[in-house]
Amino acid sequence: MKSILTLPTWAVFLFLLIPFLLTGNSHIEFILVNIWTALLAYCIYFLGNSLYRKLPEGHDLKIKWFNFTLFFAIAYLTLILFAFDGGYQINQYNYEEYGWKLAIIIPCHLFTMYSMFYAIWFIAKAITTIDNKKVVGFDKYAGNFFLLWIFPIGIWWVHPKVRKIFLANT
Repeated sequence: MKSILTLPTWAVFLFLLIPFLLTGNSHIEFILVNIWTALLAYCIYFLGNSLYRKLPEGHDLKIKWFNFTLFFAIAYLTLILFAFDGGYQINQYNYEEYGWKLAIIIPCHLFTMYSMFYAIWFIAKAITTIDNKKVVGFDKYAGNFFLLWIFPIGIWWVHPKVRKIFLANT
């Protein structure tokens, strides 16, 4: 599994472009995009857990919370995909159609957004903490955070750091 983390940056970037190459609406493309999404979610999980194992003593990152928030986001998005036939569009004109479901959808949607930002924050902080061999503040890992946020373009700058971390002990 370590080979996933040490792939050349161009290979990772090409993997991330797969859904953009599939432009039709066929069932096969729908299935391929969902398989790609599942693989991407697994890669994020695997990266977060692998980085956690390399953190220096005294760090403040919580792997159980990372795993929970990532699982929640994946479960919620999967549920929405199937329960609402591919998603929903709630706006000021149709919100009444959802009725009581809004009391569940809105908090879950907000927590899913938080979960995605938390995953970006966790990975960015873990990379920088490992690079510096000590706990760092946001000013030190803000660059990695924003590069991961502008996914997939930021991968060109962040992935070489990940490769360096995991190739160092080979």
